[in-house]
Amino acid sequence: MDPKTLTRRYLDEAHAMETALVTNLAAHIAMTTDPDYRALLERHLEETRAQVRNIERRRNAVGHARRNPLRAGLGLARDIAGQALVLTKGPLDVMRSPDQRERMLKNARDECANEALEIGTYDALETVAKAAGDNPTAKLAADHRAQEERMLADLRAVIARLAVETFESRTGQDAKPQVKAAATRKLSSVS
Repeated sequence: MDPKTLTRRYLDEAHAMETALVTNLAAHIAMTTDPDYRALLERHLEETRAQVRNIERRRNAVGHARRNPLRAGLGLARDIAGQALVLTKGPLDVMRSPDQRERMLKNARDECANEALEIGTYDALETVAKAAGDNPTAKLAADHRAQEERMLADLRAVIARLAVETFESRTGQDAKPQVKAAATRKLSSVS
């Protein structure tokens, strides 16, 4: 396989992943009642939409390196499968718990896993692009990874607060003051 084809394949994977996450983020925003968490998700939805556009432009610039119809069909199938998975997961997210705070906590936890997958995807894309001498794609991957790393850090801060709220809601007891204070400090660092 030539370097251009491999780079394009990794761009295609990033595109499929980000396209599916646009739908997932929109679904989580619709289920989110916490204003800080909602604002974080809305910010990242806009970043993700911009990432999809950036990747599309880069894919066009890289071009199609000897793609055969079977590979093109597999790429389309990957995009469709990602969308189908997100669409079937949405209704399950609503039924995760009768407690709204706990649902948001579980959604935020899932979003952390997505962020880690995105970070790994952009690590691989950046390295492949550098190996191929494709500096614009390497820069795109590094820029997108930085956004994902910021979102992961912000989600971890929100999770601390949501976990305290879930504890109090589900047990009827107040969380220890030092735990509440630590969760509040983490959240105040979210930009």
